[in-house]
Order: sequence, then C-alpha cells, then structure tokens
Amino acid sequence: MMGIQRKGVQSASRLAFAVHVGIVALLATQMPVQAANKISSAVQQEFIAFHIPAQPLDKAVLIFAEQAGLQVLFDSQMLRGLSSVALNGDLGVQEGLARLLGNNPVEYRFTGERQITLTRVSGEHNGALALGTTSVTASEGNTADWVYQTPSSVAVITREQINKRAPRHAADMLEETAGVYTAVNQRDQGLSVNIRGIQDYGRVNMNVDGMRQNFNVNGHQQRNGVMLIDPEMVSSVEIDKGAQSGMGGAGVLGGIASFNTLQASEFLKDGKEYGGRIRAGSGIGKLGNGTYFNGGGVFAFGNDLGDVLVAYSERHFGDYRTGRQNADNLGVNILSKNKYREAWKDWLSSEVGDTGSVTRSQMVKFGLNLPNDQRAQFTYLETDSDSADAWTNLNATKDGYDYVRTGKSNINTGNLALDYSYNPDNELIDFKSKLYYVNTQLDRRNAPHKASADSGNAFDGYEDEFRTSTWGFQVENTSRFDFNNYGQLSWNYGLESYQDIFKSKNNLVPAENETDLPWVEGADPEGKRTMASLFNNLHYQYSYWLTLDAGLRYDRYRLEGKTGMSLWQAPVTPGENGGEVMTSGSSVRNVYFYDSDREEGKFSPTFGIGVKPGVDWLQFYGRWGQGWRPPAVTEVFMTGRPHGGNAPERVYPNPYLKAEENQEWEFGLNIFKESLFFNNDRLGVKVAYFDNNIKNFSFLNYGVSLPGSDEISTPGRSAYVNNLAETRFRGVEYQLNYDMGRLYTNLSYTHMIGSNDFCSNEFYMGGAKKRGEVIKIIKVPYTRPNGTIGYTNTRVSEWLDDPDRNNAITCGAIMGNAAHIPADRGSLTVGARFLERRLDTGIRLRYSPGNDASLNEWSYNGIEQALWPKYSVYDLYASYWPTNTLNITLSLENATDEAYFVAMGDASNLSMARGRTLSGMLEYKF
Repeated sequence: MMGIQRKGVQSASRLAFAVHVGIVALLATQMPVQAANKISSAVQQEFIAFHIPAQPLDKAVLIFAEQAGLQVLFDSQMLRGLSSVALNGDLGVQEGLARLLGNNPVEYRFTGERQITLTRVSGEHNGALALGTTSVTASEGNTADWVYQTPSSVAVITREQINKRAPRHAADMLEETAGVYTAVNQRDQGLSVNIRGIQDYGRVNMNVDGMRQNFNVNGHQQRNGVMLIDPEMVSSVEIDKGAQSGMGGAGVLGGIASFNTLQASEFLKDGKEYGGRIRAGSGIGKLGNGTYFNGGGVFAFGNDLGDVLVAYSERHFGDYRTGRQNADNLGVNILSKNKYREAWKDWLSSEVGDTGSVTRSQMVKFGLNLPNDQRAQFTYLETDSDSADAWTNLNATKDGYDYVRTGKSNINTGNLALDYSYNPDNELIDFKSKLYYVNTQLDRRNAPHKASADSGNAFDGYEDEFRTSTWGFQVENTSRFDFNNYGQLSWNYGLESYQDIFKSKNNLVPAENETDLPWVEGADPEGKRTMASLFNNLHYQYSYWLTLDAGLRYDRYRLEGKTGMSLWQAPVTPGENGGEVMTSGSSVRNVYFYDSDREEGKFSPTFGIGVKPGVDWLQFYGRWGQGWRPPAVTEVFMTGRPHGGNAPERVYPNPYLKAEENQEWEFGLNIFKESLFFNNDRLGVKVAYFDNNIKNFSFLNYGVSLPGSDEISTPGRSAYVNNLAETRFRGVEYQLNYDMGRLYTNLSYTHMIGSNDFCSNEFYMGGAKKRGEVIKIIKVPYTRPNGTIGYTNTRVSEWLDDPDRNNAITCGAIMGNAAHIPADRGSLTVGARFLERRLDTGIRLRYSPGNDASLNEWSYNGIEQALWPKYSVYDLYASYWPTNTLNITLSLENATDEAYFVAMGDASNLSMARGRTLSGMLEYKF
C-alpha cells in the first residue's frame, strides 16, 4: 500500500469512510468461526499499527475498517451485545481481524480485494442466519463520534466542517464549538483562543502540530497572545478543555487548542503514489464585500519508503461593509450615537476602512518510513500577513467617523519541527518525540505624532520590532496492558520542555518632553522563560461500562530578565535619631533596577471517572484537576510609556507577581445512540458543567500607587497584579449532533454563570508612606527679582511607613475585557443532502443574548468592551460534488445583514463584523 500507515490510536470517526451493510449470510456451524477467502498478496503483506481497545464489537469493527483502510459489510443490529478483544500492535489484516473478533460467533469473509463481509453464527437458527440489508454512509456529521463517547470535554472541528464555509479568519473555524471563544481584531489575521472564559499568556496552549505559539505583544490588553494559522493548511482542530495531565498541559489553565496540519497520507489513499487538491475562492459581485481571493494548492507523492507534501495558499481581503439591520441592539451610546446622529448614520452605512490584509502561507513536509516500524518527519510551515492599524475617530465636522491609520504591520511566523516515532509489535512501546522551533516577528511602522512642534510632544514616525522565539522538545511513550477479563490499562508518560525568548527594538527618537529613560524601547520587555514538565497519565477500562484515569505532572519554570522604573519621589534623607525625614519641596527622580532570576516548581494532579449505567449509549462522567501557570515575561518585566510625548500613561513592572493556581471540577454526560428513530440514524449529545477557580489571577490594574509615595493612585499608572478576590469561570456547555443521512442538525451553546471582581492592594508593591510630625522648620534662602536675598520656610517632617494604606484594597480598575466573563453564545445548523448526497445545503444561526442589561448606560469610546451586544446572524451554504473530484461551494454570510460585533476584540479597532457577503469556492482533487 503506497503512502503512510497511520500509527497510534485512531478512532473510526476521525476519517470519513463508508460502511455499506448488507447481504444474506448462510452459516452451517454453531461454533465460532473465522473463515477467510483467498485475498490478494498485496493485502496479505500489509502490516497495520492497530490500537483498538476492547469495546462493543460494532464500534470496534468500524475502527478496524478505518485503520486498515478496508470496507467492512455487516449489520450492526446483529452484532449488538458482543464485545471485541483489545487489538494492539503491528499485524496483518487477516490476523488482526481474527484477534479482534476473538471467540465471538462471527465469521468474516473477503468478498473483494479490499472488502470484508461479517456474518453472525447462531445455533438457534440451525446454523443459518439471514441478515437484513442496511446502508450506513459516514458523513461529516459522524466523523467525530468519538467526542460523544469520551468521558471528558473535548471537541473536534473536521476538514469537512471547515470546507462547508470557507473561513475568512481562523476564528471562523471555532464558532460552532461549545465553550470556545475568540478575541478577534477585524483588521488582522491573528487568532487568540479563549476556552471557557480563559485566555492570554499561555493559559490556553495554542499550538500547530504540537508546536506552541507563544507570541505576545502588549496592546490595549484585549489579546495578550496571538498565533497565525492559515485554515487552508489545517486538517482538523482539536480542543481539550480544562487542566491536562498529558502532553501539552504544562502551564495550562483553560485547555489546549491543537491545529493539526495536512499530512501526505490524506492524499495518498488506496495505493495512490501522488495526489492533492487545488482550491480557489472569492467574493461574488457586489456582495463580495471585500473578499478578493482565498485559496491554494496541495501536492503530495510517496511510496513505501516515504512521502513528500508541498502546500501554498494566499488570502486577500479588503475594506468591507458592515450590516445595517437591528442596529439598535448595539446600544444608544456606541460611538456617541445619540450625541452625533449624523456621524453615527454615516459610520453605519460606510465601509470599514483600512481592513485590507494579505496572508501567504507555505508548508513542506518530508516523511521517511524507517525499518522496524520507525518514522521520521521534517516539517516547515511559514505564514506571513500584512495588515493596517487604525483608530476610529470622530471627524472635525462631527458628521462622520474616519479610520485614522496609526501604523502598518507585518507579522511572520516560521515553524520548524523534526518528529520521530517508533511503534513496534510490542504493547509496551508506542514512542513519539518532537524537536521544534517557532519564530514569530512583528514589524510595525508607526505613524508620527501630530502634536505641534512647539508642544515638545511631537515625534517622527518610527519602526519597532517584536520577536518571540520558542524552542521546544517533547518525548512520550504509551505502554498498554491487557488483563483480559479484568480490563485494559494504558500508561502515557513523558517530558515536555520549551523556552520563550522575547526581544524588541525600535528606532524611535523620543519627544522633547519624554523622560522615559532608560527604557526607551517602550512597554514590551525583553526576557526569557523556560518551562519543563514531567507527566504521566493512567487510563483504565473495565468491560464496557467503567473508565478511570489519573494523572500527575510536575512543572518547573525559570524566569530571567531585567527591568526597572523611574519614580518621582519626595526628597528623603536619614533622620538625626534614625528613621527618615522628608523635606517639603520639589520631587526628585529615582531609578530602580530589578535583575530577576527566579525559579519555582509545582505538582498538579488530575482524576476522572466515566460510568455507563447498564446501557451502552449513556455515560456519566466527572473530572477534577489542578493547574499552575507561572507569570510570563511581559507580565513581570513590562515597563515604560506606551504612548510618546508627555502622555501620562505609564506601565510599571511587578517582579513579585505570583504564579496562578487553579482547581477545576467538571460533571457531564454523553449520549451516543445509533438507529434511534430510523435505521442507521445517529444521535450524539454532550453536556458538561464546569467550575474553574483560579487563585492569584493576573490582570492589568490601571490605578496603582507607587512605593515610597503618599499619593493617591491615578488611572494612568498601570501594573500587573494578582487578584485578591476569587476568580471563577463556570458554566454549562451543550453539544448535540443528529444525522439521519438525508437530514442533519448540529447544536452548540455555552452558558456562562456569574461574574468576577478584580481587586488588589492600592500600593501593589507596598512601600506606602505618610507624613509624621514636623521635626523642624528651616529657612531656605532665595534671590528676589530685585537682587535681594529672601528666605522661605521649609518643613522637615517624619517620613513614616503607612500600614493602613499598604493594606488598602481597591476593586474594579482592570484594563482588558478578555478577563471578564464572556457572554453566552451558541449556534444551530440544519442541513439536507440531495442528489445521492452530492449536494449538501444548510442554514446556520449564530446567536448571543448579550451579557449586560446596562448596555445603554456605557460608551464604547473608551478602552473597555466587556459589554457584549446581542445578535442573531443567519448564514446559508451549499456544497455540490458534480464528480468525485470537483466541488463547488457557495456561502452567504449574514444573510439578514445584521449589524453586530463580537466583544473581546481590540478596543482601538471598534469595527463591526461583515454585513451580507456572498462568496464561492472551487475545489479540484486529484
């Protein structure tokens, strides 16, 4: 068989395939029989890496069919009540199937070169059993059935789902996933994944093929962690929610978002030596709405020795028109709607300016099949994106809004990886390793400051560069133990380590009034953080009804970097009798340096249980786990003035910021039922309640007071602090999928519960002072205008610690809506298939009830967008395969032209989402 043999546990739902059931079976024996017709030598010589746990036989056979690349004919009703034998290791097709069936009264026969027919033996029928004709065709709807049979919160977005509505932004791939949100800037292609209200600074492990995407640049605190991924390069997306004990769980509180890229094996099935696809799409006519081109090509070739995959894509988008209907849902104060009515009307009816972007991606993979069940693969993936930065400003005549460009950005991410796996015919060895390097660099050309020349605040345009380099190493092994009637145990254990190196520079010439030295580079610091984690996870399966798992990981990190701050403080000198005294008069500037090198470690356990109460289609489960996230470079070392000139905003470092710790509970149920109302229909339901309590949650407090001062804090002073109040993210997720072949539906909904307060000590580093008694009054000479000498009285007071103000706590001064509880959100898709299922059509509703009744009391001119307006958006789609190689897709997004925007985006880019947009896509497979 040409191409790659896939190794590891592969659920039958992970690849689309068809299982046609049927025929009449006549058997003449009462004993369990496995008879085989003669099969071709090519099939006989195949050795497949099977990993199929013991389970109901009909499900095990489906998994076997996928892993072996065969078509299996059987009637699932006649296999009810039978259980398979666990199958692990590299085996031939015939031997593997015989082992899987065990002593069950089932016969198999090869009825074609790559086709097997199963029949059941029953003595009650005198050796003859007629199986009714049934037809089951797998579709997009059931390529992720394993999600509804897994006792934890997981979700999968398949390539088939992605293809139905070609994404303009990577965030579009995640909109139908319960518990998942995205913080999006409509102007660029950067993606920030939010799981159950948690995001930023590595709280969610965003990765591409396991390579962590840890890039971070400080903005206005809506997205502190952005990745680039082109949907054209994606094969599937897997979301693992909550604390994790396996690979990828180091430093994670919210979960893992894994973007898996295309593999050569996807195009080299059925013995093909080469294959690929070409996709090209664009907007259609006046409804194209800024969609110029979206597409690319993939080519793969290979044989038993190895394979090569080459892929390239481009995405071109321009200014677009927003929706105009139901604009009242946005509130009466958005962009001063009631105050500047003409400006509001003009803004609503005009195109959103400076939203053009160009993204190019290229990927190369070389795979080598080595002797003794070994494989090595080299991966290179690069994505480059150009976009503009603009603010929405009221024009001088106050009858419209202008999009004022503040800069032009180019962000580039390069990923390099070397994978090695070893999976012999040994239950104790399923080894995988990865060495990778990710380099993300943002080059930004900033506009000049337009202040008048004599103000002392003007400065010329300048360029800055922000770079995050991540080195990573991963190694893991899975050992499996079969105790026959006492169940099966698998043990996954390994090591992961990564190091983030942050660097930044610019050529800014400071304005005359700037006193920001010695950190003229701005608020994005340099530093290095290293994480290492040992993990292991046990998974035990007893019969079909009980599942247990327990994990323990040890994380250790080291943070290195230098920072500092300039403080204007009262003139303080030692007192005559000890203590300090303060002389009234002008403040003096003191500079404080921090050379940090800190190291910590922590154990984090997890535990889970799943129980099927007497029926195979229903499962209840519960999970508990702990997580730990040390602070990132930016949070600890961030310092400086984010704006030029004499702007009052200043950001201060916090070298004493604590690590975050969480404890999470989850309770849920799974329902997976086939042939519920009709033959071969299927229903999958997943419901989960989660409660994630985070201690020491880190947030940017924009009202801090500084050490060595008796001043009250001002909004312009900001620093990262740990929340002293409980930070709790809890809610309920609902996921439902029903597919009867001709018709199908998908439902997802996330209901968030409660809200959070954000509180910290007013003096976030301590050091509060107060004036004591006046020690003495001294006369200080000065020269009058007429040349004579005069004297002024200057008080010398005690300068005392102020414990009351050191202990004072303030709440509510948080910058960054991404830390707030997001609004409820859901989607409903109803689809139908026609023309022998070559035509797939449907309608999707995206809905949010909003999250604040006081929407009309607030203005969206400021930096916060925690308030979330309600919306109902309808999308239509159709996909038609006139031949097996050619596909035509049409998508009408926002069909009712709803005026809406999704919160959690960048506040400086308050831009609504696209209005009614029609686009098409052509795809050719070969």
